[in-house]
Amino acid sequence: MKGFVGFFLLGCSALLLLISLMVWLFWRRNRRRVQAVQAKVVENVRRRDARGRPLYFPLLEFQWEGENKRLESAFGTNWEQFQPSERVSAFYDSRHDRMAVKPPVGPGVLALCLFVISLLCLVGGSMMLAAML
Repeated sequence: MKGFVGFFLLGCSALLLLISLMVWLFWRRNRRRVQAVQAKVVENVRRRDARGRPLYFPLLEFQWEGENKRLESAFGTNWEQFQPSERVSAFYDSRHDRMAVKPPVGPGVLALCLFVISLLCLVGGSMMLAAML
């Protein structure tokens, strides 16, 4: 039984390490393409998802290269996350004319957490297999 758990932990470690690397690379690639801006929430645009539940997308106003722009965030939540007139940090992709509100915990932190969990699984699995010898 210890051998099965040890090999299982090693497999989980490899999978988590791969996911961590993919999240980090994706985040790093997108981070180069976008610019951080300060924006003001104008309103929360209400839409419905496929099941009919409400989703709220903040409409953001910001300055870009001397002109005022208004864009709806690419990501919405099922609650009104921001109030009108609230100032938020956002990422603007000028190539695709898209923007998204900057998350409080970014993908870089997620990648780091997955990497640490991967190392813990690697150590645990290795210790279990070493104890069998």
